[in-house]
Amino acid sequence: MTTLTRRRFGRTLSATAAGAVAAPMLNGSANAQAIKLVFSHHVATAALIHRTAEDFAKYIAEGTKGQVTVDIKPASQLFNLRTAAEALTLGTLDMCWSDLGTLGNWQPQFGFVSMPFIFSDFDHVKRVLYGKTGELVAAETKATLGIEVLSLGASGFRVFCGNKEIKNAADCRGIKLRVPEIPTWIEMARALGANPTPIPAAEIYTALQTGVVDAIEVPADFITTQKVFEVSKHATRTHHIFTEVSMFASARKMAGLSAENQKVIREAARRAVAEEMWAQNLKEQTAAWAELASKVKAIPDPDVPSFREKMAPVISNFVTKNGAKGKAFVDAVAAAG
Repeated sequence: MTTLTRRRFGRTLSATAAGAVAAPMLNGSANAQAIKLVFSHHVATAALIHRTAEDFAKYIAEGTKGQVTVDIKPASQLFNLRTAAEALTLGTLDMCWSDLGTLGNWQPQFGFVSMPFIFSDFDHVKRVLYGKTGELVAAETKATLGIEVLSLGASGFRVFCGNKEIKNAADCRGIKLRVPEIPTWIEMARALGANPTPIPAAEIYTALQTGVVDAIEVPADFITTQKVFEVSKHATRTHHIFTEVSMFASARKMAGLSAENQKVIREAARRAVAEEMWAQNLKEQTAAWAELASKVKAIPDPDVPSFREKMAPVISNFVTKNGAKGKAFVDAVAAAG
């Protein structure tokens, strides 16, 4: 992690933003101490991942009888996707929603999950993330980045939305396409002939409204919860990339908690994310596309083969750049299909 520094975090967190807060508890244990864990994420409170974080916090409070509480900071109040992950590695944040694609900035092999058209459907993704591949990812994430995977989760398949009709790959040529600050997305945009424009999620609405970007590519529910359709005219259901969004924790922070509290936290994450969030996400993505299609001119069946043809070099380059590790992950996804 030689590329990471503390310079951007010192001014961001308040004195109470990370770490345990010690105080006597009235829960029957004379030695119990209150622990507050700060949880950062990048989207609005209407989003499913915020509601999942609230459930996660509730399960922890119940499981620890109030000894451990989770203070959720939504909508990039503290960090965005990338800076939250950096903060975990530095120990200046306790927990966050981020994703393996973002971690690919430092461990590029994790970017396999963001390869375009590599997953066929939700069940395919679950077989990969909750099988041996997911276990390997969790082990490598902890060993190389100091980040514990509490649970790998789902944000859904991505669609295009903006002020230009996109029926095929050629329609992307020359457009200013908002993408996350993730290498795979940037490479995907360039392969389509678009101009990749990485901006934070919180700035998407204004960027479309003012013409900073022509189009975005995000899960359908992001568009509806953020009301991005108000500043868009078109949407295309490409389902080009599956967006995994996962619940991460600082491995250093977790190691400092009691074994009992660690167990409660991991079980809370499993229940809130692996069980409840996945089912709800599938339902909400389906409903979100239907709502979006009622708001803008929607293309439910674009020329997917034209996109696949453009994306083949992206996958090939990923394997070339990441060697045996990258190839192993891509092969594992294919085998699980």
